[in-house]
Amino acid sequence: MEIRELTGGDADALVALYAAVLPDSPTAQTTDPVVPQGFLDDPATFALGAYVADGPVGLAWGIGMRSPSGRLTTYLHELDVRSDHRRQGIGTALVTAAMDLGRRRGSTRFWLSTGGHNEAAQALYASLGGDCKPLGDVNYWWEFDRDA
Repeated sequence: MEIRELTGGDADALVALYAAVLPDSPTAQTTDPVVPQGFLDDPATFALGAYVADGPVGLAWGIGMRSPSGRLTTYLHELDVRSDHRRQGIGTALVTAAMDLGRRRGSTRFWLSTGGHNEAAQALYASLGGDCKPLGDVNYWWEFDRDA
């Protein structure tokens, strides 16, 4: 298994990664290479792919956020491994690679969120020494009309 950071010029590889791991996602279905390339060109974001025998089997992406005090925090927004490759250390390798990338970029904190029902993910994050909040995190989000 190999973990690769996708960088500039890897827009097609990013779309192929999503097509293999999350085929129903908007990223997997995009036909405009400008959009994924813009993501990869953004210095705050990152994307990682896990490959077995050069075939994509897992992905992770996130963002580095700088506070007004200057502290950089890395947030892992998405982690997924194809169901036929789970429980083989791929998720662990992706999270560890994301943590290492955050450290190299100067982050002092790394965080992620998962559903309270996702016991497998919780076990993975606990095995990596993650500090779980006793009551868990609650996340809210809003979608805005792009035409407004």
